Amino acid sequence: MKSIIRCQDVTGIEVMNITKYGLWLLTSDSELFISFQGFPQFLDASVSKIMKVQQPNPNLLHWPDLGIDLAIQSVLRFPLAAKPPIPRRRSPQRVKAGPTNQ
Repeated sequence: MKSIIRCQDVTGIEVMNITKYGLWLLTSDSELFISFQGFPQFLDASVSKIMKVQQPNPNLLHWPDLGIDLAIQSVLRFPLAAKPPIPRRRSPQRVKAGPTNQ
C-alpha cells in the first residue's frame, strides 16, 4: 500500500485583511501590516493578486502575480503603532511694545 502525500501550502503566510490603509499578513511567527502609503505598488493591485503571497524564506515576501518582493525588515520599518509625539520647545514669544497707561 502506498501512502499519498498531497501538496499543501506550507509557507505559513496568509492575508488576513485588506483595508483602505493597507493589508494585514499573518506569518508563522508574526503579524505584519503593509501600508499603502509606505508601499504604493499595492494600491492598484487586485485583491486576488494580493492574496497570492508566498514566503520563499523567513526573510522574504513574494507576490508572483505582481512581481513584488519585499524583505520582512523593510515591512518592519513602517510600523502601525504610533510613536509618542516629540515635545516641541516653545520659542520665546515676542511682546509687542505698545502704549502703556499709567
